[in-house]
Amino acid sequence: MRSDRVYAAIETVKRIREFVGRIIVGNTQPIDVLLATVIAGGHALIMGPIGSGKTTLARALAKAIGGVFSRVQMSNETLPSDILGFVVYTRDGAARIVKGPIFANIVLLDDVNNAPPRTLSALLQAMQEGKVSLDGNVLELPRPHVVLATLNTTEPELGIMPELSPVFLDRFMSSIYMSYVERTEEKRVIRNSYYIEDSLSSNDTEPAVSLNNVLNAIEAVREVYVDDVILDYIMDIIESIRRDDRLSVGVSTRASISLYRLSQAYALINGRDYVIPDDVKAMALPALSHRLIIKPELRDVVKPMDIISEIISKIPIPR
Repeated sequence: MRSDRVYAAIETVKRIREFVGRIIVGNTQPIDVLLATVIAGGHALIMGPIGSGKTTLARALAKAIGGVFSRVQMSNETLPSDILGFVVYTRDGAARIVKGPIFANIVLLDDVNNAPPRTLSALLQAMQEGKVSLDGNVLELPRPHVVLATLNTTEPELGIMPELSPVFLDRFMSSIYMSYVERTEEKRVIRNSYYIEDSLSSNDTEPAVSLNNVLNAIEAVREVYVDDVILDYIMDIIESIRRDDRLSVGVSTRASISLYRLSQAYALINGRDYVIPDDVKAMALPALSHRLIIKPELRDVVKPMDIISEIISKIPIPR
């Protein structure tokens, strides 16, 4: 029997989905994966070619939930303090904390692969613990707190992004691939371009939900039932990936948790309080593809999505 919290969460997600769907035309799967990531309490990596709507997706999400949005254009000169903030000492010795862009609900890191490793390492505490340390001061980040990092790519694969460490990539619950839309849908985007920009830029745009609604949805995901048979199905997928000799390293336990929680969130998005195998299959690529490190000699032959799809096709579906 569904709880009142789950009922309310389903309605919250529906309203966010409708709001973002008016801005992002034709790319419904990225919207669903992003929503699942948000209510599962994670962060997302958004990949795709230039001009495919990655930044627009992030801005639309922030508007939909009524959250504070910040954007950082990453470069090889971006310092940790440019994102986290810093402490200034006055003449009388008093410390004044200057908070950085990380103290927003939706934080967009554009072209994250341009950032130096030191800067990316500084983000790990914020992404994992929801806290930032500035000169010995531990500060809580706002909730919900979602880091979205974009990569301009021509292929949804990890092999062309060797400068991003597996440790950093593993902090992202999901990866989302944005593609160019079909001709008919692109015509709609062109005709609606003024409306889209006005909706995202105006302070008068009414959010679809409140931040408290989102926080309640995050809590409701925990109530989505996962049968042991489904959990075994998740583990069969994970263990098959770990045994695949085309990979340099296996996926972590964090990957297993991400697939589990995304499956719960995806079930809720689809109006259910229980997970079915199709939820796991739908979330396997977003949860796992950015974590697969293919051996260098095979990167021109196989892609992470090929390996995941092949493994899923071989594992019996629970009945």
